[in-house]
Amino acid sequence: MPTPTIIVLGVYKPHISEDVYREQWQVTDSDEATRIHFENLVLIEAVIDHLDDRFKAIDFGQPSLSGDPNQFQCAYDEALLSPDGNCVLARHVDCIRGTGLLRFVFYLHCYDPERPLNWSYGQVECPPVEPIPGRLKSLVPYTVP
Repeated sequence: MPTPTIIVLGVYKPHISEDVYREQWQVTDSDEATRIHFENLVLIEAVIDHLDDRFKAIDFGQPSLSGDPNQFQCAYDEALLSPDGNCVLARHVDCIRGTGLLRFVFYLHCYDPERPLNWSYGQVECPPVEPIPGRLKSLVPYTVP
């Protein structure tokens, strides 16, 4: 079987509604902590081909610059999309499964655009962060975990 390949289609700054901001504020009880929570949050959209059993969505992420392995920021709230990216097929843990070319998104906190993204097979460079497209804003809105 061929080695899985990935293409990161986009890295997006998500829209945070006032309701979601207030909900997070209830968790942090702080304007500063809430701002920091959302500061480097991104939604990453990618396509993967030749998926195999070694693949794990939780492997997507960036380790802390401190080198502490317990500080690894990993993908969460992933969604499997239709091939054109206009429909959500599944949105739950481990939903990135199937054969052929798979399109998906996931959220990642503390994203550093100067560093590559880790995944199950090494690292991948990402395009610059840009505003979230309208289709993803409505398909996979951010929710407080």
